[in-house]
Formats: sequence, C-alpha cells, structure tokens
Amino acid sequence: MVNFGPCDSVPEEFEGRQFDIHNPQVTLMRTTPEENAQLGNIIAEKLNTATGPTALTVPLGGVSIIDIDGEDFHDPEADTALFEALRDHINGDVELIEMETAINDETFAITIAEKLDEYMRNTGTGPVS
Repeated sequence: MVNFGPCDSVPEEFEGRQFDIHNPQVTLMRTTPEENAQLGNIIAEKLNTATGPTALTVPLGGVSIIDIDGEDFHDPEADTALFEALRDHINGDVELIEMETAINDETFAITIAEKLDEYMRNTGTGPVS
C-alpha cells in the first residue's frame, strides 16, 4: 500500500484507485499486482546487498491488518505478485521465511524476534546469558 497524507494530498493521477482514509492525516492506497511485483523486485535488490546474516519473514496471510481476508485491502492477486517477485529475486544468501499467518499474528512476531536473537547471538552482538 501507499501512504499519503490527508485525503486532499493524493495526486489526481490516482483518482479511481482503492483508498482507506485511516484518519484525517493518513490516506492509504492499495497497490496493484503490477506495483507489488515492482516492490518485490526493489525489496529483493536491497536485501541482496546485505553483508551480514539476513532473513525476510513474509506473512502470507496478510501484510497489513486491512489486507487480511475479509478486509477492504485484501487482494490475493496483488499479494501473490509481491511474494512471487521476492521468491524469484532474493538470492541464496537471504533466508526467506514464509508463514501462513498475518503480519499481526503473535506467531509471526515471535518468529521474527527469535530469528533476530539467533543472528545477534551468532554474530556476537547479542546479550550474553
């Protein structure tokens, strides 16, 4: 999704697109499958330049609370375009962790925290216990 300011800050070129007015200061726009494929390529390109341990955890059940099944921004085609671009373009040095949960699920958060803890301990930058 794209995050704009107030509703009147959205450029005219996006007229007719799907929006969610989150609050008076934040207007969200749903990205298309084509835009999501581009985003996946950009994210992969950036991750592929990492010089240390790197993982990307992907919430296949929804990348936003308004993207989950039954919500206004739920668009499986757009999400699939993002996920496929990530799979196709992330190199073997980046660990890709795909989870059948939504981004706000507790198990998703725990998985990320455990991966961060693992990386910090293995690189000597984490707490010693």
